[in-house]
Amino acid sequence: MKLKQYLLGILFAFVSLNTSAHSLHLFALYDGHEISGKSFYSDQSPAAETYLEVFRLGKDGSENVPIATAKTDVYGSFSIPISGDGPFKVVVEGAEGHRAEGIADNVVKRTLGRAEFEVLREDIQKLKHKIYLHDLIGGIGYIFGLFGIITLLKARKDKS
Repeated sequence: MKLKQYLLGILFAFVSLNTSAHSLHLFALYDGHEISGKSFYSDQSPAAETYLEVFRLGKDGSENVPIATAKTDVYGSFSIPISGDGPFKVVVEGAEGHRAEGIADNVVKRTLGRAEFEVLREDIQKLKHKIYLHDLIGGIGYIFGLFGIITLLKARKDKS
């Protein structure tokens, strides 16, 4: 009976890891003329043909009404011409309930050109959301630690 409980606990631990491992990410920037960016899943595949909405953030409460809607291309990229002052909230809604939000603030590009700046921002976002080996090992360590604490508490309970 105890073996079944432990195996069931291990199964749920691994199932919960898979559910959070496939999420939608977004980065967007506003250069004063257009909002551009990219949306992608945590496995670095592009969120192709996903719908997005742009909201103007302000004090008047108008952020509930989208000022622009669009769709990403097959590479997950988008570019929407917008005029006015930022910041803007960009919301991407993918398949199966995936959703990501990001703030596109007015960015002044001084030293880099547009293409170099977008590549740099994309690389930073990919590194930020990538799962590394030390993250996996740390997660497995937490699981073993929790099972160790449970075993220790049960052993103390059985002694008394």
